[in-house]
Amino acid sequence: MTQKNVRPRFEAKEWNACGATQFYGREKKRSYIVEVSLSEDIRGDLLQRAVDKTLKRLPYYRSTFVRKRGLYYYADNDLPFLVAESEKPRVIGGEITNYHMLDVTYWKNKISFAMFHGLCDGLGFNRFIEATLYHYVCLKDGKEYSDEGIYTEKIPYDPAERADIHIERRKANIKELKAITGKEKRFRLPELMDNKVEKMYSLPLRVKTGDFLGWCKANAASPATAAAAIMAQAIERENDVREGVIMCVLPCSLRKALHVDKTFKNCYGAVFLPTTPEDARSLPAGELAARLRTALKEYMNGDFPKLICAGMNTVIHLGAKMPTYKLKTKVLAMSENNPQDTFFVDYVGGLRCNDYAGQITHVSYLNAPPANGASFVLMSETAGYFHINFTQTIESDRYYQAFAAILDELGIPCEKLPFASYLNPVIELPLEQH
Repeated sequence: MTQKNVRPRFEAKEWNACGATQFYGREKKRSYIVEVSLSEDIRGDLLQRAVDKTLKRLPYYRSTFVRKRGLYYYADNDLPFLVAESEKPRVIGGEITNYHMLDVTYWKNKISFAMFHGLCDGLGFNRFIEATLYHYVCLKDGKEYSDEGIYTEKIPYDPAERADIHIERRKANIKELKAITGKEKRFRLPELMDNKVEKMYSLPLRVKTGDFLGWCKANAASPATAAAAIMAQAIERENDVREGVIMCVLPCSLRKALHVDKTFKNCYGAVFLPTTPEDARSLPAGELAARLRTALKEYMNGDFPKLICAGMNTVIHLGAKMPTYKLKTKVLAMSENNPQDTFFVDYVGGLRCNDYAGQITHVSYLNAPPANGASFVLMSETAGYFHINFTQTIESDRYYQAFAAILDELGIPCEKLPFASYLNPVIELPLEQH
């Protein structure tokens, strides 16, 4: 009889407070994947060496987790981190990836970086991807490219890289918190009513950086609010919205506002940017984008970051106090406890690729499906393009096509890329360790 593989015993370190809400819920957790395509086929031996060099400087990315008394703790994982040639993404967190919470695979000219969102957020993940790409192209080409802004061994380690904004209890003002999240009735996409999430759809397009940024600057907008305005107008056109606001949820990093710029860990909140159907119909896209940018700046320059952080902190520490895992889940499954809004715009910045940008041909962010279904606009500015990927739980491409049509009306050329369906693998999370 073959003995079933037993998970190794890892030593629990610090409690993962900032990532706590990512572990719990009715739905199984799935990986978050970033695909980077290069101009040449990938050499697996060099990619492995690149990952090894990255992890030598950034060892916290090889962490795993230990569950004790229903809470999840970071744990050092010295098992080999092995790159694999694979057309499909692998399950992370289990034996096949040596219990690491990241994975790197390659196929032809594409590298797939997979992570569990409980380990870090999108900006934190970018740090690992940037360093790996840098080391890879240097090894491949036998030369040293510019590493400006990239975490290599030239940047001394700082404990602030592991800062956790939620480890200490913060006091939240519930009334103020409710005021900033808004009470407006929100329009929900009709396709999402009773939507059962069985797979995701990826509908990508890309726009030259100069074209998109030029339009944004001319209209006093930012890339994120430009996408939010155009998407709001696309939704209104397709649905002739008469009731409720078109609510954009804009995930945002709190690093700068909370003075934890260096942390790789989860450090995010969300800004709610409503657009009335009347404004979506009557305002020029540039004016609407500028208004949304003004609202966003008021949020981020005011007390909002501290308020939203304190609100999440209260939920996290309340959940941690619950006596059973079931009760912890009831409190901490935030994404399932709250109804989703009209759509999301997630601008994850860009991957630094300095003087080797010409070798990167495409970047695609593939998120896990939310519990209640949603439509996401995932944006990254890398290698001369804004890579805009519509990831959604609905099959229709009508919002994508309407978005592209508005870009055309604004004189912003875009390139439509092939669609795909996908479903990222389920994460293997640890059971209770006694």
